[in-house]
Amino acid sequence: MSRTTVALNDDLLQDARRLLGTSGISDTINAALAVAIRQARLAAFDVRRFEITDDDIATARADRSESL
Repeated sequence: MSRTTVALNDDLLQDARRLLGTSGISDTINAALAVAIRQARLAAFDVRRFEITDDDIATARADRSESL
């Protein structure tokens, strides 16, 4: 891990702590970075890059519901 000094907006930090359920500054920043990365990856995810048909999805769902 690296150490650095940054100027933070105290109001944003408190809001992030509350939303993320973190207590320390480092924990809050690391959690916020993880959320930002996850959101960016989800936004970049394109289900159309997979060759899955509606029939494939229906079959997978039927298989799952039969096992219940």
